[in-house]
Amino acid sequence: ESDHRLLNDLQMIVSLLSLQSRASTNAEVVSQLATAADRVATIGRIHRRLHSLDGVQTFALKQYLEDLCRDFSMMLSSEDHPERVILVEGIEIVLPAVTAIPLGFIANELITNAAKYGKGRITVSLEPNPAKGYALSVANDGPALLEGFDPAACKGLGMRIVRSLVERISGELRICRGDMSQGTRFTVLFS
Repeated sequence: ESDHRLLNDLQMIVSLLSLQSRASTNAEVVSQLATAADRVATIGRIHRRLHSLDGVQTFALKQYLEDLCRDFSMMLSSEDHPERVILVEGIEIVLPAVTAIPLGFIANELITNAAKYGKGRITVSLEPNPAKGYALSVANDGPALLEGFDPAACKGLGMRIVRSLVERISGELRICRGDMSQGTRFTVLFS
């Protein structure tokens, strides 16, 4: 019952934020309220997905990422972006929930940024990494980040969330250019 009420409350918050954004004439306010509504809606989707796995101590991460990306693909296609494709590549690994859940939130933030700032294809990959164990990467085909981009100096909430969650799982965040020096690739190394 409490989970049902929480999901209803989250949906009400999303609705209130959406109504408030439509009432504003300030483009910056509209953008910030829409971003907040998207984040709350994402928390609801993730909570719903996790609740369906109630009591499970481990997660198949690639399957979890495929489900998450399917949600994003539906959202992007509804925004009239037919060129936006999200691919999930790599291996399947089973992780403890204490690692998989933060990685799910990290992937959510990185995919959101890739959709917001990038163009074309977004690729989410999960690969073995000899140094740390595994690597979760999110790359886009859009413009590359400026040379010397420092995520620690970034004031955006999304990047602060990513850094905090990477730290929580004792991971390492790396940023580089994407495939064929196009776009940007964010990689989280973890064990």
